[in-house]
Amino acid sequence: MTKQVSTALSDLFLSLSCLLACYDIFLKKENVFLIYGFILLGLASFAGVARFSGCDSVKDLHKALSVHAGAVGLPWVLLLFASIQLNQGAKLSLVSPGWDILVVLGMHVCTTQYENTRQMLIPATLIGLTYSAIINSNQSFLIATGCLLLSGLIGATGKIGPVYRVDLFHFALCGAVYFLRSGLLSIV
Repeated sequence: MTKQVSTALSDLFLSLSCLLACYDIFLKKENVFLIYGFILLGLASFAGVARFSGCDSVKDLHKALSVHAGAVGLPWVLLLFASIQLNQGAKLSLVSPGWDILVVLGMHVCTTQYENTRQMLIPATLIGLTYSAIINSNQSFLIATGCLLLSGLIGATGKIGPVYRVDLFHFALCGAVYFLRSGLLSIV
């Protein structure tokens, strides 16, 4: 039985920050497509809470959800940033709800089947987020980019002294979610 209380707590904070972001964005913007990436990240972190609280039966589910959150959830938010840029904030979906769903399904297939595709999507997300921060003069996006970059540099395996890297990774992602939420609410 794997039990890491600190990791369960950091996953709980990440899950709650995703829930808050989803609630605020949905309540104010009423666009389910905008919160899709946050939902994936929140589900992965919630499964992490169960896993690191001692429930080993969710280990495979947690790993699968984590892959999709990192490789589909965050790039999906980037696609919505691109949509906001192209449509000057008037429309938050890419073309129509039908096309959005096809893009999401395509991203899931690519990330689960092709390791190289998945590795390319994360740097593309950071580049797109930086571009959006510059175009919108939005400091929240720039700070979110820094948090995402920091989480990538920290990694999720091993320890730094007595602290698990995965805990620092989760807290950096909490910061990214908070600033993405703040940035999205300020431009849309």
